[in-house]
Amino acid sequence: MEALERFLNKFIGPIAQKMNNSKFFSALAEAFMRTTPITLGIALLMIIGNFPISAWIDFLAKTGMNVHFNAALGATINLLSVYVTFNFAYIYSKKEGHDPLPAGLLAIGSFFLLMPQTIQTYTLEKTVTEFPAQVVVSASNNVEAFASNYTGGSGLFVAIMVGYFTAILYSFFIRKNLIIKMPDTVPSNVSESLSPAILSGIILALFFIVRVLFSFTPFGNIFEFITTLIQTPLQALTGSPIAIILIYTLANTLWFFGIHPNMVYGVVMPVMTANLLANMTAYQQHRELPYLTMAIVAFVCGNAFGGQGSTYGLVISMFTAKSERYKQLFKLAGPPVIFNVNEPLIFGMPLMLNPFFFIPMIASPLLMGSVAWGLLSILDFSKYNPLIALPWTTPAPIVMALKGGFNYLIIFFIVLCINILIWYPFFKMADRKEYELEQEIAQELTK
Repeated sequence: MEALERFLNKFIGPIAQKMNNSKFFSALAEAFMRTTPITLGIALLMIIGNFPISAWIDFLAKTGMNVHFNAALGATINLLSVYVTFNFAYIYSKKEGHDPLPAGLLAIGSFFLLMPQTIQTYTLEKTVTEFPAQVVVSASNNVEAFASNYTGGSGLFVAIMVGYFTAILYSFFIRKNLIIKMPDTVPSNVSESLSPAILSGIILALFFIVRVLFSFTPFGNIFEFITTLIQTPLQALTGSPIAIILIYTLANTLWFFGIHPNMVYGVVMPVMTANLLANMTAYQQHRELPYLTMAIVAFVCGNAFGGQGSTYGLVISMFTAKSERYKQLFKLAGPPVIFNVNEPLIFGMPLMLNPFFFIPMIASPLLMGSVAWGLLSILDFSKYNPLIALPWTTPAPIVMALKGGFNYLIIFFIVLCINILIWYPFFKMADRKEYELEQEIAQELTK
């Protein structure tokens, strides 16, 4: 244990510290975090519009209300890349000490500038009814529009790049004094809006050049280039349940030694988010979910079972506590864990750097994720609904019941039993040691 701790502190610790101090990673994490008002704000409508009752879904379809619920989704989740673009440029520029609003607006403008703005439509010319039947279609005029697949999950990598480079260029040009300085008599709102005019023109011109250059490639635009060569392979990698299990195991290992798991999540979360958005798009189009297994395994391995480390099983084991210390800690730290807030356990028990709990911290994602993966081959998840989104503090059984119905609840109860079995023997060892120590202290006091 000591050798492993020394290794992590020597090799992983400096990397984690550098990433924590990096404006790029801190701004990126905050950019996704600040989309919460959108992603959670739409949660109630998403639940109503996709409540897992067949009669309700049929009613919405017959009355045409499903179109309006889909529009609400399109204006929020399917525009996630746009929000991330703005947030990233805004937050990064703010960290650099500059007025962040122009940077955010420039990032959005640059993002849409890179995007294809026409969609080809087709018309039916004729249908041949004789066997074999044939349908003849012809291309019609192009329609000016932005494709929503670029504003959702498929555009996340471009969004990150555009937000980052816009902020970098914006800060660089400000340092080079490429701003218009207005007299003090000019109102501040006018001065602030005109001062970045020169650098704005340069930044937009640079992204215009990028757009033109990619138009001469076989991909046609930067979105297709990124999707084909970078995003799709990474999505396939993180779409693997084995990769998901290893990612969460690594995160728990680092967290045990005091290294925040954001070091791992900051790298893989954009790709995992793109996978989840791909599931939503496929569900809306009545197609098979491409990353169903990944979504379920990630949920089971992640923070949904009582926070980082899946501490539901630990809290349930604490019902049997004999030591006064753990009895009191159960009263204080137990209720928050129901809502996936387990910092009182991480730092108060503590779980961090506690040899008793190293194995359950590491084993939880390995065993729970593997069992959930195996159950997916037995249970029917054709009615799993990825559009239902709830706050991360929502207890796991509620989320699972709404998204996957009874079969998902089966996974919950089986995995919860495994989670308890993982934590129970190690908690009993820690509790026994603490109880014996309390008895020794009590005997000393009575002498």
